[in-house]
Amino acid sequence: YKWPLEKLIDDDRAFLKTWKEAYEASRAERLAKLRGAFPQHALTHRAYPQPKEYLGGELFQSYLKRTVPEYTTDSLEGLAYDIRAQSAALFVPPNYDESEPFGVYVEVTAGKRGHLPRRDEAAVYQKHKLIYISPHGAGNSAILSYRMGLALDALATVKAAYHIDSKRCYVGGVSGGGISSTMICFLRPEHFRGAVNVVRGALLEPYTIEKSVKVSGDRGYKEGQTYPPFLPHVKDRHVTLSRRYQDKRWAFVSGEEDYNYEFAKASGPQWTKHGYRAKYFHVPGMGHSAAPSETLDAVLTWMQR
Repeated sequence: YKWPLEKLIDDDRAFLKTWKEAYEASRAERLAKLRGAFPQHALTHRAYPQPKEYLGGELFQSYLKRTVPEYTTDSLEGLAYDIRAQSAALFVPPNYDESEPFGVYVEVTAGKRGHLPRRDEAAVYQKHKLIYISPHGAGNSAILSYRMGLALDALATVKAAYHIDSKRCYVGGVSGGGISSTMICFLRPEHFRGAVNVVRGALLEPYTIEKSVKVSGDRGYKEGQTYPPFLPHVKDRHVTLSRRYQDKRWAFVSGEEDYNYEFAKASGPQWTKHGYRAKYFHVPGMGHSAAPSETLDAVLTWMQR
């Protein structure tokens, strides 16, 4: 029920003005605590109550059965961590004010520590109204289930504390974090709309390098090497799966100076060939590094179409 302020007596108008000022001050104080860069933000919520639930779903169970028998046990043990001991790097853009839901970008790193976005990257997340979180401990030395568990728990933590649009949640990473992000989104698609795979690639078919390409570090050059599919157990199911995943997006980013360039570049067309909504983003002269902010902007723009 609405009542014009001018019809109230002076004392009531004065009371409402004081109440509004106090409310706005309290709201501003609360938002100030929610926004900004937090290098060591505690993970407070788990995506699932029990470790075995993280491995649920037909695709994940099929994946576990096709790997070594011990992997199921290792995966469960990898998920039996104490959430109170886990943390992440969190960035909440300054334009977040609770009035509209933001999306979430979960970064899975190749190194042991999560990290905050660069200043130019932070501007991109602000533009796209995305909260960024990167869990610590999800590096290449960890098994997939542990990396996935931390990524899902990071997402659950943000959802518990912020006004979130669940249809705009993405997972991404560079190098080993890139392919892990692709696998996490593929095996647990209910949590993310898309995956951003930078300088790594994820092949659906075997791919043979036909020319000499630079190898990681100072190990020279190689040619004729064949790279296998990243999830061979689904090779006969892509027609069905690509239809099921029509709302998902799969981005791949690389450039000529990246030692993963050949099969990163091949990944996008392979995924498109099999019916997935995928795209390869070429960055001229890019090495084995994070994507430039303008490329990140282009990727996120495409993903949200």
